[in-house]
Amino acid sequence: MRTIRLIGVKFRLDNISFAIPVSGALYEGSLGLLNKCGLDVSRPNDRVYTAKIPSLTGVDIMFQRQSDIPSRLDSKVADLGIVGLDSFYENKLDNGSTIVIIDDLGFGSSDMVLAVPEAWIDVQNLADLADLSFEMREKGKDLRIATKYPRLVTRFLNQNSIYYFDIVDASGGIEVAPYIGYADMICDITTTGNTLRQNRLKVIQNGTVFSSQAALIANIETLYEKYNSIELAKSIIEKIEALLNSKKFIRVTVNLSLEELSITDTDELKTTIGSNPVLHGLKGPSFSQVITSEPGAWISLELIIHKEQLLNCVTELRNMGGISITTSEIGMIFYKDSVGFSKLESAISIFGDKK
Repeated sequence: MRTIRLIGVKFRLDNISFAIPVSGALYEGSLGLLNKCGLDVSRPNDRVYTAKIPSLTGVDIMFQRQSDIPSRLDSKVADLGIVGLDSFYENKLDNGSTIVIIDDLGFGSSDMVLAVPEAWIDVQNLADLADLSFEMREKGKDLRIATKYPRLVTRFLNQNSIYYFDIVDASGGIEVAPYIGYADMICDITTTGNTLRQNRLKVIQNGTVFSSQAALIANIETLYEKYNSIELAKSIIEKIEALLNSKKFIRVTVNLSLEELSITDTDELKTTIGSNPVLHGLKGPSFSQVITSEPGAWISLELIIHKEQLLNCVTELRNMGGISITTSEIGMIFYKDSVGFSKLESAISIFGDKK
């Protein structure tokens, strides 16, 4: 058995190594997501930087700074990771082997925005910013932008014909940069904009550089090398994907009187239900007989429908005489094939067949 040692902890080289943010909203979101998938992470306390998934032997968890996770995968220290898309595209190697498997895990939403001092009343949009940068260049200066995302900011500005600027490396609370003089404006991540407003900054129109959320990433080269352990990666991908699939749907159950529907057999029921597109649900409804003391024959109809269709569905069921309409959340929905794992297998195939 080949092992490596990381901060005093032995990791088997054929195990799947899974990097997760060590703190903050993405840490909480990652653990919450995995727990809902039945992949509870066992971490004794927040001073321990490695962990296990007891229900999935062979997976090693490592907790890392979010900005370091892309490089951990690119350097083959980790095989899978959860990271914000902003950090991924900012820090990944251009010719590396790390790809996005699931681009939206349902948490960590934020926007990377360009913000200028509120006192800049003549700068309202990107065109104004371009004019300002040109005027500053003519005076022998360049617009200074404080940001943690030089690659994404430079690409965005160049795509919008803004070339005269300097990127000022920044960390911590960069909102204060324009007021202490080491930058003219900033580009940073925001969810509500409150911190920007409190620091007398405004987001310019069309100034959203990148919209981000948490994503699942994978190094296809290391997973190719560990193909005997690929089922572990598949288990993680499949369960996360199935949980996300279920978030779009809701289960609806209703009791219906066949007599009130003027129906005498199940074939007529299938025709009646089948002719109503609102009640088709996910691959059609199912039904069973209800044992009740009430007169006549009753059935219990169960549908899985898009959440956006819920009220329309309830209206249709009421029109049919439905009573006791109830709803319940769905744990997971597994489709015939996993989109995420199929993407991984397809990407791995460039290295050749190892099956």
